[in-house]
Amino acid sequence: MTTSTTAVVRSDVFQEESRGLVPAAPGRSEPAGRKTPAGMSNRAARWWFLALMAFAAVVSCQNLGGGARFEPTDCWVAQTAREMQEAGEWLMPRFSGETRLQKSPGPYWAVMLAARLRGTPVDEAAARLPNAIAAVLLVAVVFWMTRMTAGNRAAVFGGFACASSVVVLYWSHRGASDLGLASLVALSLAALYAAVEEPAGSRRRGGLWCLGGLAAGLGMLYKLPMPLACVGLPMLLHVVIHRRWRALWTPWLAVAFGLFLLPWLPWVVAVVLREPAAWFKWRVEFLDRFTGDLPNVAGQRAWFFHFMYLVPAAIYTLPYSLSVPAGLWRALRPQREGLNPSAARFAVIWFVGLLAFFTASAGKEFRYLLPAVPPLFVLLGVELSRLFDPGRDRNERLVRLAVRAIWLGLPVAMAGGAYGLWEWNRHNGGLFSAAELWSAYLPAAAALTVGFALAAGLYRARRANASFAVLAGGMTLGWLWIWARLMPMVAGEAPFIEFARLVRDRLSPEQVATMRFIGSQDARIVWYGDLRMPRILDQLELLERQQGRRSLQNEERLVGQEMVRRLGGNEPVLMMSARSDYVRFLLEAPRVLAQTGQDMPPVHLWLQTPARHPKKSHFVVFGNRPPASGPVALEPPSQLLLENDRSTRPHAAE
Repeated sequence: MTTSTTAVVRSDVFQEESRGLVPAAPGRSEPAGRKTPAGMSNRAARWWFLALMAFAAVVSCQNLGGGARFEPTDCWVAQTAREMQEAGEWLMPRFSGETRLQKSPGPYWAVMLAARLRGTPVDEAAARLPNAIAAVLLVAVVFWMTRMTAGNRAAVFGGFACASSVVVLYWSHRGASDLGLASLVALSLAALYAAVEEPAGSRRRGGLWCLGGLAAGLGMLYKLPMPLACVGLPMLLHVVIHRRWRALWTPWLAVAFGLFLLPWLPWVVAVVLREPAAWFKWRVEFLDRFTGDLPNVAGQRAWFFHFMYLVPAAIYTLPYSLSVPAGLWRALRPQREGLNPSAARFAVIWFVGLLAFFTASAGKEFRYLLPAVPPLFVLLGVELSRLFDPGRDRNERLVRLAVRAIWLGLPVAMAGGAYGLWEWNRHNGGLFSAAELWSAYLPAAAALTVGFALAAGLYRARRANASFAVLAGGMTLGWLWIWARLMPMVAGEAPFIEFARLVRDRLSPEQVATMRFIGSQDARIVWYGDLRMPRILDQLELLERQQGRRSLQNEERLVGQEMVRRLGGNEPVLMMSARSDYVRFLLEAPRVLAQTGQDMPPVHLWLQTPARHPKKSHFVVFGNRPPASGPVALEPPSQLLLENDRSTRPHAAE
């Protein structure tokens, strides 16, 4: 029998074992001196799966209305859902009073449905609930895929590692669409992989094709067009590398393709018929973001950006990140390790293929990597099930050194965290007293330190299963405290909430209704104040003026001209912008206007973010009429404006 034929037979037998359909193959051997992890019956695995789902549900759904306040990406989803729900609009997403076609409507619909099921308006809990459900789905998919790769015991370790990791603990409480996309991509890839590997006559095969196609289509509805790459690239590489071309000759593939189109294609057609400029917006958002032609991502071509995604890969798999390289290495020699060779290599293809794709894209953000993270937990399940096997051979001297390093390193890490928190508070104007900081930080630090130290001690004492349970439990308990007490402080979004409240208190509804944003809207101000202010130039109109291409220089010129026109008119106008854009306008507009013989229109400052907050988070409201309360001075003063005033004063005297 040839090597390739042997590998296929081993793969088929392993799949049957993992489903409990045939007994474990007695002929599968391990290298001399290596012990295999204790097996687990299918009945025990089912009970562990139920326990895992309960654990993931509790972790993901607790305190959805508390903790950190919304970041900009969360606010984009929540505010759009709020405006769509109040308007009874399901087709065209709208944000801050203008059409928003950057994303497909799946996340907005999910939030609207969550709010309706809860019987409340769209709030933070409703915006987070879809991601909490997506986190539970992600854990279930990791369990399933790990079971196909290394059996029941590894699946339990992989599932609990995922459920107690940063990717679930943190992202289950975000409002952004990325975790929902990652869960649907993971479900689609797991189902399509299983369909390709199923025997031709299997009854399960058709259902797996349909599930994979439908999940990918829902992913398109959630974040168009990411599943084309996130599902298509790993599956294409798998088919080519493992020569699974014959598996594609099935009528179920056509059915799966139809189910893939069903969730999102009708929406795309309806939007294009209603708003033809949507093509311009999608080309800019999708193609130009990838190539780097989008002005927002033009600066992300420096060499160090090519290594950027190694950081979120390590952060999202905490506290198990140090085992990721070993898991990748073990998957590259699957037959020696007793794994399903095809599934182990597919996990590597999945991660490496998407890592390469996101690295090649010019537009980069940490959250973009989320669809590439699930296979890391599959590999972690394999590695951790062996690392925490009570019966495995190990170097006791190395274990003692590692445990001592952990015990010594934990106080240093916690002290570093305390120092970082203190410096953050000082940099942000001392928002919190020392008592407030330490009452929030020290219990979390103590829980994590005790949990990790106890886990290391149990591992040294050869109580490996208890060690893993304490590690996962300590991480979870520490995070629950961090989320409830520390995150409201470090991610409280105080400057934006305070400024939004200031605008609501000082301006009448009529004034707010006529106000316009300069530059990109800050979604936090819009969400926390429910301030529905369009930009000074509608983005679709701006794209049409530029024949569908974005140019930062051209857009700044057009926006500046519109600002001058409105400020110089007879009607009172108000505008909102970041402090930096306001200062830049005051510096550059007089010079540009002087070249054409025009006068600078009147500009009066009305409102500003309180000076105690960092200047990078400052926003201002200004207009062409002075406020009724009297002149307002920019605080803190702008050194650029002061220097410009000193340099032009002699010329004005002449």
